[in-house]
Amino acid sequence: MFSILLVDDEAIELETIEHYVPWDKIGITVAGTARNGKEALGKLAELKPDIILTDVRMPIMDGLEFGRRAKQIDKNVKIIYLSGHNEFQYIKAALNIEATGYLLKPIDMEELLALLEKVKKKCEEDQLADQSGDWVREKLMMRMISEPDPAARSEWIRRWEQSAADFVHGRPFTAAYVTFDSPAAYPAPQASAAVPADRTEFVRAFASQSWASYTIVEAAPHALFILHQWKEEQRTPEWSADFWDSFQAQLSVSLGFEVTIGLSSPMSELDRIWDAYVQARSCNEEKFYRTGGGIIVPNDLKPTVQTDEDVEQTAAKLASFIQGGDMEQIRIELDSLLARIQKERMDRNFAIRAVIRLLTALEQHFSMLLAGSLKELLLADHWKAISMMPTAAHIQAYVLHFCDEMRKASSEREIDRNQAIAEQIVRIIAERHHLPLTVEEIAKEVYLSPNYIRTIFKEKMGETILDYLTKIRINHAAELLKDKALKVREVAHSVGYENVSYFCSVFHKHKGSTPNEFRKMYF
Repeated sequence: MFSILLVDDEAIELETIEHYVPWDKIGITVAGTARNGKEALGKLAELKPDIILTDVRMPIMDGLEFGRRAKQIDKNVKIIYLSGHNEFQYIKAALNIEATGYLLKPIDMEELLALLEKVKKKCEEDQLADQSGDWVREKLMMRMISEPDPAARSEWIRRWEQSAADFVHGRPFTAAYVTFDSPAAYPAPQASAAVPADRTEFVRAFASQSWASYTIVEAAPHALFILHQWKEEQRTPEWSADFWDSFQAQLSVSLGFEVTIGLSSPMSELDRIWDAYVQARSCNEEKFYRTGGGIIVPNDLKPTVQTDEDVEQTAAKLASFIQGGDMEQIRIELDSLLARIQKERMDRNFAIRAVIRLLTALEQHFSMLLAGSLKELLLADHWKAISMMPTAAHIQAYVLHFCDEMRKASSEREIDRNQAIAEQIVRIIAERHHLPLTVEEIAKEVYLSPNYIRTIFKEKMGETILDYLTKIRINHAAELLKDKALKVREVAHSVGYENVSYFCSVFHKHKGSTPNEFRKMYF
């Protein structure tokens, strides 16, 4: 499977290309995205994509300048340019940089897919043209670990064996899955300027001194997969354990990250490379229950428990501590939650679900704060942020930051008459958003005119009553869609919409997809 880097300064267009092109079906994986040429250039060395799809006109560094520099870094990368300008000067400039293709916006999906097929063939031709060296071996390994089809994967392993003449058949080999994570803090601290930019080359320097044979590839952002055989004199369990402890410590100190190394059991048959990869990666994933990195071997793996944590009491305590401004008690309560997740070995997905429920309960309790001065927190995609976090400790840091922001806002908030009216309106909406509620009905509840409460609410909340009501309804609908037993019609009625078509239209406007598409994407 080939990889592609997507570059466009328009967020909507970038998201559309990333999520609506059937990348899996055409054998391409999205390695990453960037909003301008400078950002993309910074990611190029780390992601090492086979293909780049970039807009021409962008701020900071345009696509043409980025393309010139990208070719200097990797002469084999294939570049496709996108532009809304059908002008000869752009096409000529692109061709001078050896562009593989040039498409005009808006993108025609059939035209894009046809061009990508041609680019894939060109990548394969280039690969076959150079059948020697570490580059080919690493590319074959990348194809193997990213290939979902077992039959195709076996073929990649066979081809890798042919390219790896220095690996001795029958001699034991070991796989290592190495990850580099920032310390458990949120927001994550900036990496030191002294940290080597290319982790792969840094690790390769160790490898060349330590192993008889090895292949090192970037298996994912911030992750390396290493396959190696020891030198003959190093093949003792004691030497191996000492080496990995020293290796992990040196990487942690030199690179400034929490380094976790998941190791496979020694294996002898090279056709078991995939088994070694899966085992090493599974060992690395055990770090979810640890802090600070370390070495994890198969004997360290223990079963996890799939249980739903009751977070109501935790949410109530945190809400009380937030209102009281007691940060120390907030830390203690979150430490207790982390300890339960780690000690009970709560399955990662169940732990994430519990934390999402906890955050949702806090959002509901502090809806006024989130709708006003902390609106950016209300718009945060907690599920997306937390799902990408490597350990339970990182998730705890995220929740701690969320609580601290609400604590600070709560202590700074000024209460006045109009604020109290706005809060009353928020409470009415929270209690009755599932009914066909109108501004006129709300005005009667607070004994004021409709126009007056519209003005007050907009002043205090930064949005209209109708916009706020719609947002609450759609967010509640998104939660209800988690229950696949509920039909879309039932969800619509549960949040105050009698007309299902209108509900679907409003939902699409706010979430960027229909209710059914949203359910498929996230649940």
